[in-house]
Amino acid sequence: MVQQARLGEVVVVVKLLEDVVLIDKRRDLIAGYRPVFVDCSASLSAPLFAQTGVCGTYLEAFGRMVKMVRDIGKNKVIVDLDASCEELCLTTIFGMFLQYPFVYFSSDSGNCLAGVDLFHVELGVNDDVSTFDDISTFDDVRDHIFTSFSVPTALCPSEDEFRKIPYYRRHRTVNLNSVSM
Repeated sequence: MVQQARLGEVVVVVKLLEDVVLIDKRRDLIAGYRPVFVDCSASLSAPLFAQTGVCGTYLEAFGRMVKMVRDIGKNKVIVDLDASCEELCLTTIFGMFLQYPFVYFSSDSGNCLAGVDLFHVELGVNDDVSTFDDISTFDDVRDHIFTSFSVPTALCPSEDEFRKIPYYRRHRTVNLNSVSM
C-alpha cells in the first residue's frame, strides 16, 4: 500500500473508456498549451483546421478533465473519465493529454485521412558521445525518439518552423492507405 500511495502522489492513470494514459500530476497540462485542431471528419473531402467552436469545446472539456486529475487524492491512482468524454472524440482528448501540437478531431465515426500526405515529425535526443571517455565503442551517434506527431502536409507550417521545436530530430512525409481513429 505504501508504493501505491507514493505512485499516486506523482503519476495517475487516466482511464478513457477502454484506453488509459499515464499523467504526471505535477506537470501543468494547461498553461501555454494551445494545440492546433485538425478536422478530419469522414464527411470532408480533405482535412482542414477545425472551427473555433470545436476548439473551445475541447479546451473547456480538457480543462475540466485536468482539474479532476489534479484534485484526485494522494492514495488514488486511477481517474475514470468515462462520463466526461462520452460525446468527445477520444483521439482528440488523448492528443491533448499527450500535449501534441496538432490534434485530430472527427465529428463522425470515420475520417478522411486515407491517402492524405502527412508530415511526420519525430522529437528526441541523441547520444552525446563527447561525454564518454572511450568513444571507440560507439559505431555511430544513436537517436532516441521519445515522441512523434503528424499533420497533413497541406496544413503544416514550413519545415523551418518544425526545426525550431525543441528536441526536433527529423521528419518525413508518409501516406497511409487507411487510418483508424
